[in-house]
Amino acid sequence: MLGIIDKALQATNNAGLTQALDWLDANKDSPTLDEPLEAAPAAAESSAAAEPSAPASDGQAQSLVCNECQKQFKNEELAQYHAVKSGHTDFAQSTEAVKPMSEEEKQQKLAELQARISAKRQRRAEEEKEEQRKNELLRRKAGQDHAEQQERLKEQQVKRELDLQRRQKEDDKRAEQRIKQQIEQDKRDRAARLAKEKAERDGEQAPQQGEPSAPSMLQAGLPRISTSATQTRLQIRPMVKIKGQDGPPRPLTGVFEADQTLKDVIKHIRKELPGVGHHFKLSTSFPRKDFGSQDEGKSLKELGLVPNAALILTE
Repeated sequence: MLGIIDKALQATNNAGLTQALDWLDANKDSPTLDEPLEAAPAAAESSAAAEPSAPASDGQAQSLVCNECQKQFKNEELAQYHAVKSGHTDFAQSTEAVKPMSEEEKQQKLAELQARISAKRQRRAEEEKEEQRKNELLRRKAGQDHAEQQERLKEQQVKRELDLQRRQKEDDKRAEQRIKQQIEQDKRDRAARLAKEKAERDGEQAPQQGEPSAPSMLQAGLPRISTSATQTRLQIRPMVKIKGQDGPPRPLTGVFEADQTLKDVIKHIRKELPGVGHHFKLSTSFPRKDFGSQDEGKSLKELGLVPNAALILTE
């Protein structure tokens, strides 16, 4: 280890402990740090150490002293190096020569250097460990946030699908109720017609029908199917994700002429819902019926979509 301290002191021209420490810290990763000193410099150093310090003669300056920290330097170059490193500017000449370090002093300085380098390396290792810990926490937090976001998106998608299914069931139930009511009304109309025809054949006066009973609240809000309607009101319910729309797809309602074709309805959908895609299917839920390309040329009246109907849009 003496070779390391000698090498550090030689590299800094025996400027002092601080300069040697700075040099060792800057070169601690050098692969040649532990290599022995070259013979010539070592011999020169040994020779210099063996020579006793010469006393001052005739008041001639032998060294320079920093008046701010009292450190002694044997030449101006070392004093300038100290000034650059420490920022000190107050120097004076001294008639006392710089004494070479003894082996005991070298051992002491080496121990101090080793202790300070070891402490500095330990602090650096602790800082790196703390930095790694923080990076790991950030990585885990980012992964957790991503997982939570994916879970929220999944829950929203499931909620939209359940909501669409619920609305479709409600619409199917209302459509079924309308059909049942229409069937009952047709039965009553047919019975009244048959009774009238029988009375006419028997020469009897047809029974007077009383005032029609007031329709129920449900019947009052339901349109009656009529073969003489010239227009139809269609509600298209998308069951797919519409590009450009946030949240569940909104139903599309339109009024068409009874003699318009299914192809006209498809054109209307593509115009009003450009984000639905080029290929999609239309169907009714009750009674269940799927419309294909063979139905595009048929009128809405032929397809039984008059005076109103609900169409389901799927991919």
